[in-house]
Amino acid sequence: MSPRRTPALLLLGQAVVGLLLGVVWWALARTPPAWLAGEPVVSSPAALQVARDGSFVVLTGLAGVLAGVLVLRTARPAPLATLLTAVAGALAGALLAAGTGSALPPADPADPAHVGLLAWGVVLVQPFAVAAVVALVTLASAVGDWVRQPSD
Repeated sequence: MSPRRTPALLLLGQAVVGLLLGVVWWALARTPPAWLAGEPVVSSPAALQVARDGSFVVLTGLAGVLAGVLVLRTARPAPLATLLTAVAGALAGALLAAGTGSALPPADPADPAHVGLLAWGVVLVQPFAVAAVVALVTLASAVGDWVRQPSD
C-alpha cells in the first residue's frame, strides 16, 4: 500500500465496512438472540431498543479499534492526515451502518417496526475508538521513550 493512498483506502474501506456492519447489525437486532438481549428474553420494547443500540455499539466499537490499529501500522509518512481521514471514515462508516440497518425491512412484514437507533450518539463510538486507540498507543510510546531517555 503506497503512503499516498493509505488515507483514501482507510476512508473508503471504513465506509464499505460500515455497509457490512449495517447488515450484520440488522440481522442481530431485528430478533435479538438471548445471549445478546439477556436472560430472561427481552419482552419490553424499551429493553429491546437498548439491546439494539448496544449491539450497534459493540460492532462499531470493534471496527473502530481495528481501524485504529491500521492507522498505527500505516501512518508513518503522514500521521495526522491518516488519523483525520480514518476518523472521518469511521464516522461515515457508522452513519452508513445505521442507515443500512434502518433501511432494511423488518423481520415480520406485518410488524411495522424497523430496526433503528434510539440514541443517535452511539454513531460516535467508532470514530472515538479510532482516536482513542491511536492516542493511547502514542501516549504509551512517548512515555516509554521519555522513561528510557538517559538523564544528564
